Amino acid sequence: MPVNLIDIQNKLSAFSAQAKAHEAQIAIRHQEVTDLMATYAHRLEALQARVARAAELVPRLRCAVPVDEPLNLALPCPDLPETFTVLAADGSQINPSRHARVKYCVINVAVVNMVRGSGEAPRILTRSQLLDYDAIFLPSGGTISEGVVALKRDLREREALTELAGDLVQPAISLTDGPLELYREPQDAAGFAQALDRYLGVLDELRQRHLITAGYVDKPGGDLIARLLELVALGDDDLSAYQQRGRRFAGVSDAALLSSLLSNPGDRSAVFAIQSEMARHFSGELALHFFYLNVGRPGQPHLARVEIPAWVAKDKALLGVLQGVLVEQATMLGTRPYPYILHRAHEEALVTLQESEHVEELIVAALLQRQVPVDEKSNKQYHKDLSTQKTRYQG
Repeated sequence: MPVNLIDIQNKLSAFSAQAKAHEAQIAIRHQEVTDLMATYAHRLEALQARVARAAELVPRLRCAVPVDEPLNLALPCPDLPETFTVLAADGSQINPSRHARVKYCVINVAVVNMVRGSGEAPRILTRSQLLDYDAIFLPSGGTISEGVVALKRDLREREALTELAGDLVQPAISLTDGPLELYREPQDAAGFAQALDRYLGVLDELRQRHLITAGYVDKPGGDLIARLLELVALGDDDLSAYQQRGRRFAGVSDAALLSSLLSNPGDRSAVFAIQSEMARHFSGELALHFFYLNVGRPGQPHLARVEIPAWVAKDKALLGVLQGVLVEQATMLGTRPYPYILHRAHEEALVTLQESEHVEELIVAALLQRQVPVDEKSNKQYHKDLSTQKTRYQG
């Protein structure tokens, strides 16, 4: 049945009025945060001490931590070296589904390797992993969640990067889409620790291979800087009762806060460390940091968030290379800036509907050969397949 546009139309007036009121409230908060940012721009030690105190009193505190650059820094883009290597990895997956003929999981990862100034075509590596049958089932009888599969995909992306990380033209950069920080669902705690250990090991291997490692977040909605400045107006008594869900500066994103500051294409913000429950697992040279980068055009800023480990964050020369490479890569896609190499890796890793159907046929054939019973797809899935024209796998 088509959308009832009359019902939608009847709600538009109230919806838009609520949106306007919300934006007015956010604008007031935005100005408060902007003023605090100017006041504390160079008071880095005081802010660091405040975060340390807050971490003692507030469980699971999440905010930015200044390092050694003023909060209101806007650093222009440096010149690039004549030659360098850029690697990018991206992945997709087929999640276990009770609607399919058989429950299985596939993780598909692609890595693209480009050497700027070499004249050579990019090298492409694809790795497709069918998870062990036993690995997709839980002791409770269910199957692993999409969150667990996504975690395994993140790990495989970094592992695949190491396969193309030998004898690289330096400097060399490795990119993945999304943050370096990992997330998990509460019910996935059992296998998470093992995956995290392996993930940290791979990040350290990339460090040893001298790859400038970064995670790229397009259209970021994070508010770690606003959360940092929220702490300075609170006394210790207020701090111990601080509720991160009912926050004074809720709705003020870092990107909105910095967009006027990073006004020139190529500008980067100060580098911040991350205070979070998960970030504590990333210590020493792997400690998590981030900065914001304007990859847009004159008059049309577009801010991206870039996550990096400590060994990159503390080396200004490496930071400059990464800044320049990301700006160049993003401008290659024209008016909708995004790193070309990440887009290329996404295209190579994407599983088509035809490919997913062929994989399922291969698995079914192998099971039948061993006289393992195979179910039919659900009636729901059968009719959905008949009524929709899908060109990509939608699991």
